[in-house]
Amino acid sequence: MRTEAPPRPPLPEDEEPQLPTSVQREIERVLGRGAKSRDVALALSLGSQAIDEDRPDVAVEVLAWARHEAPRIAVIREALGVAYYLREEYGPALSELQAYRRLSGQHDQNHLAADCLRALGRDLDRISEVAQPLIDDESAPDDRRAEAVIVRAAALGDAGELAAGRAVVRRFLERPRDGDEEHDLRLRYLAADLADRAGDLREAEQQLASIVAVDPGFLDVEQRLDGLRQRLP
Repeated sequence: MRTEAPPRPPLPEDEEPQLPTSVQREIERVLGRGAKSRDVALALSLGSQAIDEDRPDVAVEVLAWARHEAPRIAVIREALGVAYYLREEYGPALSELQAYRRLSGQHDQNHLAADCLRALGRDLDRISEVAQPLIDDESAPDDRRAEAVIVRAAALGDAGELAAGRAVVRRFLERPRDGDEEHDLRLRYLAADLADRAGDLREAEQQLASIVAVDPGFLDVEQRLDGLRQRLP
């Protein structure tokens, strides 16, 4: 059964695509030079901009059409997957992100794919299978690797496997790094939460205190640390 084509979105006539040269060339390689290639490139450009501006509804509209016109262009599938993810439509997001991985051979969006699996209630083995290649890839962006760690460790914690979740976070926190980025603080916050749930209040206190030392305004860390200290023996 064929899926009905999405309607062509309104595309500005006086605007040119703002895409990397390599992406523009890939679109032209697949579609050839001409109006269709220009329209798909413009749709991708507008969709990417809408994602950056936190307007996923706009992004989905233009990118779904671009995907229908050029389903084998990996970057279009990637962008549409991100847009669906931002709309919390985890089934469609997972489908697009899996297509992106197949077409590109890259796993740099596996943190989002793993989070989709978690949101959809998939089993731990599947979540780990998707998250781990990104966690292990030292050439990948550090923030994305950290997010993959968070997804995997949080899923383990939710399943009652607190020791395993804590070990996943601990190993990543022990990696060499230049400083304390936001994703490192998020990792420590999760480490504190898992330690608290496991009854290791001293470790939880240490992790929260390390966050306060860097950024006392991070989430509710000060209030949580105060509450934790009141529970210490």
